[in-house]
Amino acid sequence: MTDRLVMQVSRDGLTDRLQLAISKLDENDAGNGYRLAGPKFNGSGEVLLSRTLDERDAAEIRGYLDAVFPKEGGQ
Repeated sequence: MTDRLVMQVSRDGLTDRLQLAISKLDENDAGNGYRLAGPKFNGSGEVLLSRTLDERDAAEIRGYLDAVFPKEGGQ
């Protein structure tokens, strides 16, 4: 199995606030990620929703990113 990208919505156990993150995980669910919104992760969170991104998801997201943050030189 190869690495995969996962988007997750979690609920922080200390503040009860929602968190949104994107993570690169390996076959053992180990890896690292980037918190997009919500309180800093402290280990008390519960995952409420998880989605493994596929190539179509990546292309759609990339299209939105490129529309607002185009690469220099048009590439």
